[in-house]
Amino acid sequence: MKPKIGLLATARKKAHSPAAVIDFYRSPLFRKSILYAQQTYDRLYFYNAKDGLLLPDQIMEPYDVSIRTLSLGSRRAWGRKVIRELTTREDLSAAQLFLHGGKVYRNYLEPALGELGISFTVPLEGMSIGKQLQWYDVHTSSRAQDPGHIS
Repeated sequence: MKPKIGLLATARKKAHSPAAVIDFYRSPLFRKSILYAQQTYDRLYFYNAKDGLLLPDQIMEPYDVSIRTLSLGSRRAWGRKVIRELTTREDLSAAQLFLHGGKVYRNYLEPALGELGISFTVPLEGMSIGKQLQWYDVHTSSRAQDPGHIS
């Protein structure tokens, strides 16, 4: 069976001091996406506009960069960079890839995946933030721990 790889967006709301990725971002949607991903995927990765691909335990420093602040060419290069970095860590031809995050970011990740012939699934495609929160509630075990406190 192919491993399931989750590639998750980060969030606008951030900690004011350095912390691991899973603790640094603070939005309710981010927290719920982590809970779901930890219960569903074999491995998790994250992405942001500043750094590209992120690991769950990677330490983040406070920053203020959004993909909206980048030029169109920089956005395209960013998408290719994230996927290139992911392919150095995972054989995506032998895995199932699941993208979580807003269309503003996926607009640049999806073409980069397409250029490499990598298939993927977007489980929450077309859902509003409210619908995504509800979807995560329905699809996440109620017995789960807070993702910020995993041992």
